[in-house]
Amino acid sequence: MTASTVTITKYISRMKYFAEWCKNKNVMHLGCSSGTYIHDRIKRGTFLHSILNDTAQNLAGLDIDAKSLETMKELGFSNLYEGNAEKLSESNIKEKYDIVIAGDLLEHITCPGAMLEGVKELLDENGKFIISTNNAFGVHYQIRRWLGRFTEHFEHVCFYSPETLVHLFERHNYKVVDLYAAYTVPPHSLSDKILFTIGKPIFKLFPVLAGTLVVVAEYQKK
Repeated sequence: MTASTVTITKYISRMKYFAEWCKNKNVMHLGCSSGTYIHDRIKRGTFLHSILNDTAQNLAGLDIDAKSLETMKELGFSNLYEGNAEKLSESNIKEKYDIVIAGDLLEHITCPGAMLEGVKELLDENGKFIISTNNAFGVHYQIRRWLGRFTEHFEHVCFYSPETLVHLFERHNYKVVDLYAAYTVPPHSLSDKILFTIGKPIFKLFPVLAGTLVVVAEYQKK
């Protein structure tokens, strides 16, 4: 089987795009916690689960970190499941969802195919699986590596290119509907704002150089 060619069409805000897709929808958010960064991200307005909660009709979340889920419950979030995204069948989730979101989770996953297979059982008939992940061709990663300043998050085990993402999804009988480049969160510090102002027009012209990729996919039943 020959994989399809899907072109990156534009450079977007990941959070705004996720929120738009989830508006008035029944949504499952995989990897919903931010670990020890929850309070900081809520303060900055960048806690993704909170953003989705403001727009979704019904929002559920799953995360492997039990302690973080307790923190989220204390903050008023509900409908939370403790579980492994690679073993979704063990979480005993009975509901079907219009949208399943996995924001910046794929690079943490040891067996990504296991997650893609499990998500099939969570999707409604016309449901969409939407993910974001690091772009192997992100120019700022390359610059840091050239300068000898590159470091990687200790939980990250893989980088994906646009092509390998399409191959992965199609191997598990998903059709990639859209493929975008994105920025993950709005810039916060002065230096980040300056770099973002410089980089944004470049990434609009050459989106393949951006740091984050977003995939919208739908399961193609045989």
